[in-house]
Amino acid sequence: MEKARAVILAFTPEPERMCASAARISSTKGAATEIYENTDRTNIGPLIKRVVALGHVTITEHAVFNIAFENVSAFFEQFLIEFRLAAYTIKSRRYVDYSEMGGLAPEFRLKKGGVADASFADRFEALSSELFEDYHKLLEAGVPKEDARFVLPYCLRSHIYCTVNARELLHILHSCLHGRGAAYPEIRQIGESLLAQAKEILPDVFDDIDKVEKGREDKEVRLRELLAGKGVQRRAEGDSALVELLTHSGEPDLMVAVSALVSHSGCSSADALTLLKDDESLTAGVIDIVTSDRRRRELEQVNVTFRLNDMSLSCLTHLARHRIQSLVVPSFTEFGKSRTCVMPETITENEAAKEIYMGCFEKSMDLYESFLDAGVMEEDLVYLYLSGNVMDVVTTMNGRELYHFLKLRCCDRAQWEIRNYAVGMLSAVRGISPVLFGKVGPGCFMDGVCPEGKMSCGKQVEMKQLFSNMQ
Repeated sequence: MEKARAVILAFTPEPERMCASAARISSTKGAATEIYENTDRTNIGPLIKRVVALGHVTITEHAVFNIAFENVSAFFEQFLIEFRLAAYTIKSRRYVDYSEMGGLAPEFRLKKGGVADASFADRFEALSSELFEDYHKLLEAGVPKEDARFVLPYCLRSHIYCTVNARELLHILHSCLHGRGAAYPEIRQIGESLLAQAKEILPDVFDDIDKVEKGREDKEVRLRELLAGKGVQRRAEGDSALVELLTHSGEPDLMVAVSALVSHSGCSSADALTLLKDDESLTAGVIDIVTSDRRRRELEQVNVTFRLNDMSLSCLTHLARHRIQSLVVPSFTEFGKSRTCVMPETITENEAAKEIYMGCFEKSMDLYESFLDAGVMEEDLVYLYLSGNVMDVVTTMNGRELYHFLKLRCCDRAQWEIRNYAVGMLSAVRGISPVLFGKVGPGCFMDGVCPEGKMSCGKQVEMKQLFSNMQ
C-alpha cells in the first residue's frame, strides 16, 4: 500500500530574495524593481531573520508553494482544508469511483502505552475492505456515487493540490507538529516531511518556526476540565432543526443601507438613520444598488451565526471549502463517532441498497466500540468513522459571503445535503432581513440566467417561482 506523502512541486523563484526585498522596501529608497535587483542574494538570511523576529512576518507571504498531497486520509484532508488562507483542489468523491482507492491504516496505539497486537490491524483491514466492497455494490445497485460515498471510511485515501504562502505554511506546520494535529501520527509525519522540504527551499524562514508560531492549542483539554461536573450533556441526536439561527447583526437591511449612505455622502449616522427609517423605499433602492454592484463591501457589515445540526462528514468537506467564514468544527475525539448517519433518498427507496448501507454503519460502529473498550486511543479511532457519520458545527458568515454561498449551494445541481442546509439558511435570513436576502437564491434566480450551461437542470421557471415565494 502506498504511503501518505506531501511533495512541494513548485515554489516562488528565489524565495529568500523575494522575502528580503519585501523586508527592505519599507525603509529603502528606490522603486520596487530596483530594490529587488539590488538585493544581495548571498547574505540576506540575517535580514529576514531580524525582520521576522520583530514581528513583521508578512514578508514571508511573498513566497508561495505548490504542494501535492498523495494517499492522505480523508481525516487529514479535513484537518488541512480548515486552514483558510490557501487554495485547494481535491479529487471529487461525487464523481470519481473510489472502489479501488483503499485506505490508510493507523497504528492503533493503546492508552496504557504501546501498540495493540496485530489482530487489531487485521480486523481493521477486513472491515475497510468490506466497506469498499459494499460501496461498489451500492454503485452496481444504481446508487449515485455522491450517495454511495457515505459508507466510505474516513481512512480513505485522498489526493490534493494545495497552494499556500510561507506564512500560512508556517501556521499549518506548527499545528501539525506542536498543535492539535500533533496527536495524530499521520498528520505529524506529513508535517515533519513538509518542514524538511521547506527548510531546504527557505531555511531562514522555516528554521525559526518555533519562534514565529507561539501559543497553545489545548482548548479541548481545558474545556473538558472546566465543564467537569457541570451537567453539560450532548443534545439527543435528531431532536433539533437542521439549521438554527443563533445570532445576527441588528437590523441587517438598515445596516447595509446606512453603510452605503455614510460612505457615499459623508452624512452623519443619525441623519442616515432618520432618512432611511422615514422612507422604506429609499432603503430598498440603496440595497438594490449595492447588491447589483460587483463590489458589495457594505454587505460585509452584516454577520449571521448558524448552528448546522447532523451534518455528514462528507458535507462538512463542502462547507469547509468556503473560506470566508468563521467555521467551528468539533474535535473529532471529543465529539466521537455518531450513531446517527445521513440517509439519502436513493437509499431509503431501495430496500436492497438500504440493507447494505445500514450494515456498513452497524459493523463500523461495532468495531469502533470494541476498539474503544480495548483502550485504543481516540486519535486512532477517527479512521473508523464513516463519511456518513454526522456532527454539529457552528459558522458565522458575513452578508457578502452568504450571497456567494447561497447562490452556489441553493442551485439544484449542488450536492443535495449541503443544498438542504443552504435553503434552510436562506429561509432563516429572509426572516430577519427580507429586503437584503429576498434577492438571494440560486444563480438563475439572482441573475436570470443559469450559470451551468449544458449541465443546467432545465427548471429555471420552477426555481424562480420557488425562491420568489420562499418565506
